[in-house]
Parts: sequence; structure tokens; C-alpha cells
Amino acid sequence: MIMKNSRLYIVLLSLVSTKGMGQSFNGTINPVISIQSVMAVSITNNASSTINFTNAQYASGYTISNFNTFNIKSNQPWRLSVSAATPNFSASGSYASNNMPASVIGVVKSGQSPFKQLSSTDQVLATGNRGNAGISGNSFNMDLMANPGYAYGPGIYTLTIVYTLSAQ
Repeated sequence: MIMKNSRLYIVLLSLVSTKGMGQSFNGTINPVISIQSVMAVSITNNASSTINFTNAQYASGYTISNFNTFNIKSNQPWRLSVSAATPNFSASGSYASNNMPASVIGVVKSGQSPFKQLSSTDQVLATGNRGNAGISGNSFNMDLMANPGYAYGPGIYTLTIVYTLSAQ
């Protein structure tokens, strides 16, 4: 039995001494990170989307300052475009005109001019840099002006405004 124990002792000793020899690894690791495009816009309505005109406003139009607030988060330079879903308003009522164009509505980034008359073609409302809403220019307001004049009959008119956020 003494022989068996000593043989076991020698094997254990050689394992311990091999492990303690201080081996190391020297090399490089090349991690790959794939970052996808991230773009998000949040829109806050600051005013009622229902506009009721007084007599004086038919001639000069009705302007709503800070109609919407936009907050944009993007990891690339961005462009926010605006358009009307259809070329004309949807009209209802006995005397409503079926041909009131979307251009009755004008929009502009607050503090800028002139108003951009809506159409079914995208128009750039604002541009900005990557970052969240805390980055200068990535949070802003939009003014809205409606000016139908006297050319359209009384009625209820509805139009959908489309905002499109895309990369520059």
C-alpha cells in the first residue's frame, strides 16, 4: 500500500507544479457592435384642433401659436416633413364646398417664417442633429394658420396632417 500512495502523491505533485508555472494569454479581441437606426418623435397637441372663425378672421386668417410641440430622439441627423393626407378637406354640411384645398392650412416652426401651405407633397418643417430632446433644435413648437377666406361655404371641414420623420 505504500507504493500506491506514493505514486498518487507524485501525480498530484506534478499537477500542482504545472499549474503554478504562471502561464498567460496575449492576444486581441475584436468585438463587433451593430447599432441600428433609431428615430422617434413625440407630438403634443397644445391647442384644440377645432377652429371656429369669427367674422374678422375670415379675411385675415386664424393663427394658433405653439399649436404642436415636437420632441425628437435620433441617432442620426433628421428631417421632419409635413403634408396633408389628401389634397382637399373632407366636407360635410348642406352648403359645404367639396373643393377646399389643404393649402388653406399653413404651418411653420415657431419663430420662423413664412408659413408653408399644406399640400399632399411633403415639405420640410424642421431639421436637426442626432441626440435626444435635450439637444438644441430637437424640441420645438409649430404654429398653425388657417385662412379659408370667403370662397368656401359653411360646413364642417376635416383634414389629416401627416408628419414624417426621416434621416437627412
